[in-house]
Amino acid sequence: MRRGFWSLGVLAGLILGGHAAHATDTAPYVTPMHDADIDYVMVGPGGQHLHQRMRWSAKLWRQRVDPEGAATVMLTDYRTHRLMVLDTTAKSATVTEAPGDSFSAPGTVAPGGWKQVGPATIAGESCMIWESLDTNKLPTDFCYTTDGLLLGATQGGRLVVQAASVSRAAQADELFDPPEGYHRIDPKH
Repeated sequence: MRRGFWSLGVLAGLILGGHAAHATDTAPYVTPMHDADIDYVMVGPGGQHLHQRMRWSAKLWRQRVDPEGAATVMLTDYRTHRLMVLDTTAKSATVTEAPGDSFSAPGTVAPGGWKQVGPATIAGESCMIWESLDTNKLPTDFCYTTDGLLLGATQGGRLVVQAASVSRAAQADELFDPPEGYHRIDPKH
């Protein structure tokens, strides 16, 4: 979706200094400022609802995405711009460059053109709806909290992704590394 933080499958197709932790009138914060654990519901091409769990470490600037029912887990390190895809059946970790051409550090407003639409509540959390373009340059409405959590996105009035539950609990560092016994694969470019 948006250049910035969120990059999870479809949300992995949605992307993500020193400003105060308050919403601005010009653009939202699009990268979490605190640890987060969010369960998202996405609408698939056939209208089916798919869950995806996203966890974020504010200290490490790392994201973990666990798609429901998949044998893969995506680990992204935004400091090194590396994506590691874990194959849980083969116990392998394929390492590549992270997708997306920009990253907004926590506490930094998103680049690009944004228009503030109005407030909303999703999963019991307040957020602000912003109009912008997704990574495919399609008009999309994004709902971000003042501390950078993506809670929802719609495109042409169609739900793309929405948070079902949100937690700002501390995330263990080891969640963002492959488990013991995984072998690393570095594809040739």
